[in-house]
Amino acid sequence: MHWGKIVMHSFILVFLFLGVVILVNPLTDGIDHGTVRLIVKELIRIGITVGLFWLYARLFFKKTSAHFRIHKQFKLGKLWVMVGLAMPLTVIAFYVVTQSIDFERQDQLSLSTVLTIIIGSLITACSAGVTEEIVFRGYLFKLIEDKWNAATAVFVTSILFGVLHLLTVSGFQLIDLGLILLAGTLVGMIFSLIVYKTGTVWNAVVVHIIWNFFLNSNIVQFVSEAGEDHSSLVLFKFEWDNVWITGGTFGIEASIPAVGLYVLTIVWLVFHKPESIENSITY
Repeated sequence: MHWGKIVMHSFILVFLFLGVVILVNPLTDGIDHGTVRLIVKELIRIGITVGLFWLYARLFFKKTSAHFRIHKQFKLGKLWVMVGLAMPLTVIAFYVVTQSIDFERQDQLSLSTVLTIIIGSLITACSAGVTEEIVFRGYLFKLIEDKWNAATAVFVTSILFGVLHLLTVSGFQLIDLGLILLAGTLVGMIFSLIVYKTGTVWNAVVVHIIWNFFLNSNIVQFVSEAGEDHSSLVLFKFEWDNVWITGGTFGIEASIPAVGLYVLTIVWLVFHKPESIENSITY
């Protein structure tokens, strides 16, 4: 396939991904219960994304999902569950050990509130993990890899992933944009390397879900001293409001300690021996 068509298909895939994100909101506006609306919305998002991209690949690439490392069977390596848990817990531990944060006591949460937070955080993490990995580390990665090579696929899809997260910025401060682009790109490289080394998107999906569940949800939240408290299971307040420590607009995922963790993880993954998909656990 000509490189021009690769670029065209890549942009179309990204726009389709964003289109689904926008489309699902009005589809669920009529549901009054917040948690039910969230669950339905994210399930619809997963279903439309998986189905739409499967159809696109069949029509325009004449390939099955397996060609893009999206296997029908859910194959999971136990190592990647541990990696998924180790990453967010390491970030939290760093802040606790360095006394950069204080634990904030909150009013006792009711059981219904706790369940709402857990269910909402889990479904949101699953939706982002599944859809983003299938699109960026599945279809886009393989499309670029087949034309050029794996290294090019890692860098291009990771930069696209970082640029995508710029859409979450509420302001336009240069430092915030830089941190988000850097963090998003590095995280994209981590997920790309996991997929490339293991031969399946599902290990990256699991790592992505666990990370988002802990650090991009209402399970654990970090706020500055001047910030407002949020409803979460665990709440920490920063000792000082320094953008390098707090991560600025995007939050702790774009902080320098988190970026340091990303770099170390990438180095480990580069030297990690490729795994055989047959050695994974099948569900």
